[in-house]
Order: sequence, then structure tokens, then C-alpha cells
Amino acid sequence: MQLLDNLNWLKDFKERFDKDVSLLLKKEPLWEKCRNCPDGYCCGHDIYPVTMSYLNPFRLEEWWLMLEYVKDNFTEGQKKQLVRNILSKRPDCIFLFGNRCSVHPARAWACRVHPYTISFHPSPDYFPVGKLALPSCPSLAPAFGVKRDEMLVQSPGVLSREEGGRLVQVKLKKRKPVWLLDASNYVKEFESRAPSEERTAAEWEALLDLAGKAGSKGGIALQLYLEQMQGLKRQPDGSIRF
Repeated sequence: MQLLDNLNWLKDFKERFDKDVSLLLKKEPLWEKCRNCPDGYCCGHDIYPVTMSYLNPFRLEEWWLMLEYVKDNFTEGQKKQLVRNILSKRPDCIFLFGNRCSVHPARAWACRVHPYTISFHPSPDYFPVGKLALPSCPSLAPAFGVKRDEMLVQSPGVLSREEGGRLVQVKLKKRKPVWLLDASNYVKEFESRAPSEERTAAEWEALLDLAGKAGSKGGIALQLYLEQMQGLKRQPDGSIRF
């Protein structure tokens, strides 16, 4: 029951966060460059671990929502492309088709927070405390006075707040003030919903079953990819252990 409750909560959580991002995008023109990304740089350079990160307590739920989206929305050709992405063993996100996210409406939390957010949450496992890691992508690097592939961390001061305190304007080095979304409360909420114990083998088995239904030709490649990424091991009897 906890898995179902968390899935429903996570859908609502992402919708609420997306609404705040939409407010930010209306207020800060800079992010138009990110919205219209020409090359999928961040998704295609192994910068963000997305659901593979063990810092993400909801990695099972994240995968569930993405695979559910694949099952319900992908054509057979798109499913075959996903399998080809997996079999190629490329370091890029398997859901990146060309330079576009193929599961954008169901994308993971880590994808949603980048690069619009700053957080003052006390846990450095989620965000650098009161800091902002500036994007190093080709489109945004010049705007922030950094070189391509350079990651610059700053601790900017807040100049003003709007929209109930969620939108903050900060002053960064080498550029004019910029509006960001303070994700501190979202991070606290995300963290508070973390499962209190390790997910059960039955829950992972259910996810692998969904991967089989979502994938092309039985979804074997998707199932094996999930097992590899999440450190799952199948026993000779077909059961799972961690």
C-alpha cells in the first residue's frame, strides 16, 4: 500500500513543482535558452544520475512513473528505440531520443529541479547548502561567465522574494541578478516521504514486471537494465535479492 500511496503523492508533488517552475519561467527570460535546449547537453553528458542515484529514496517510484508512461504512450517504434539505447550501453540517459527527453511529462525529480533551483535545505546530499552550481552547458555558460564544461559553485545572497517566498532573486558573480525557484520546502517534503526501510523484493519484482509490459518484444532489455542499475540480483529460482 505504501508504494501506491507514494506513487499518487509523487504525481501530485511533481505537478505542484511544475506549476512553480511555470511561474519562474514567466518571470525570468534567461531560462528560455534552457527550455529550448538545442542539444540535450545535460541529459547527454552523464552529468545527472537521475533515478540511478542511491541518494534518491524514491528511485523505485521514479522508475515506475516513467515506465508507466512508456507503456501508455510509446509507439512500438519508440519502444524499440528505447531498447536500442539500452543495448548500446551509452552513458547518456536511455530516455534521451536525439536531443529530446522522450518521457518529459514523467521525468524524474532530479531532471525537474535542474537548473532552475536553489535550496537552503541543510542536507548537502540533496543540494549544496545555500549554494548554486551554475550550468556549464554551451547555451548557458556564457550567460554566467563560465567556460563550457566548467562547473562553478557560488553562494549568492537573496535580493528579493515573490510568489509566497518560492521565487527568489539572487545576485551572481559576472552577471546581473537572476530569478530562481527556492526548492528548500520541496526537498524537505521529498525527504520526509522517504521509505523508512529498504524496498521489498516484491515491490522490485512488480517494477520489473511493469518493465516487461512497457518494453518492446517482452521488455527483456528493460528488465535487465533495471536489475543492473538498481543492483538487483536474480537467484536461480527467479527470486530477487539485493
